[in-house]
Amino acid sequence: MEKVIYYSGRKIRNLTYLADRYEDTDAMFELGFRYYFGYGVRHNVRKALAWFYNAAIRGDKDACYQLGSMFSCGEGVAVDDYEAVDWYYQAAELGCVDAMNDLGVMYAEGYGVDACMDEAIGWWEKAAELGCEEAKENLARCKSE
Repeated sequence: MEKVIYYSGRKIRNLTYLADRYEDTDAMFELGFRYYFGYGVRHNVRKALAWFYNAAIRGDKDACYQLGSMFSCGEGVAVDDYEAVDWYYQAAELGCVDAMNDLGVMYAEGYGVDACMDEAIGWWEKAAELGCEEAKENLARCKSE
């Protein structure tokens, strides 16, 4: 996850105002982040999920990635690898290297998709080209096996 904005000094209601009034995806993501981790607010995964979803449907790559992670791990939702793949794919298409790497893992392991090492390697190569160290490690492991 790349984006951590921290609106220091701003209150949650100001973030909510920006998110609601101006459809500010950075504010939506920040609200999701705060509720997810309990920063400045009571930890609430359902609210976090709602804010991440609102940002994701407006094209926020980090929110798409976060939703993919939540569905992959079952955080606040039932584990759903198919849904995770959908969100990871959207995030990857928007340029999120962590999503590209995780898509590679999903294809390598066959979670939510038919297992396909060629697809896995393709996603890892894209992520590695963009500087993702974990993707580079995954590629190195593939070549050593």
